[in-house]
Amino acid sequence: MLTSLYLKDFAVVSEADVAYGPGLTVVSGETGAGKSLMVDALLLLTGARADAGMVRHGAERAELSAEFDLADAPEARAWLREAELDEGDGCQIRRVIRADGGSRAWINGRPATLAQLGELGERLVEIHGQHEHQALLSRAHQLALLDAFGGHQAQADEVRRLAGEWSA
Repeated sequence: MLTSLYLKDFAVVSEADVAYGPGLTVVSGETGAGKSLMVDALLLLTGARADAGMVRHGAERAELSAEFDLADAPEARAWLREAELDEGDGCQIRRVIRADGGSRAWINGRPATLAQLGELGERLVEIHGQHEHQALLSRAHQLALLDAFGGHQAQADEVRRLAGEWSA
């Protein structure tokens, strides 16, 4: 679950720090209020390509960061553990986009590639818009939801381990 989102010198935003509480969070506002900038920031934090136009006019760089509670995200925790980027039940993603077009990223304070952001992002964030692909149609996602609901993570991990041994 997303617990906070921080933006600095991103597009037209000089600085914003949003904390999300437990349960449903609804972001609403008039057209042009900046709702889509929050979505764009999440996309960038999860591996989307960046360009210099995303840096606020006059700034040297834009800084974006998000914190996630992974208590209900076993796939993300497993991926972080496998990549040796784990930090308990939390995850912090940070990205800096320079005005010259370059960018750098970190996962839990360690340098990360855009590919790593994308792989982790697939396990953390799902953004739905009109006519966009929905993960609920994915068989793998349906099975993961069923396993999570049933509380069978230990058994699923054991089957995954045994299947890996067998294929090796």
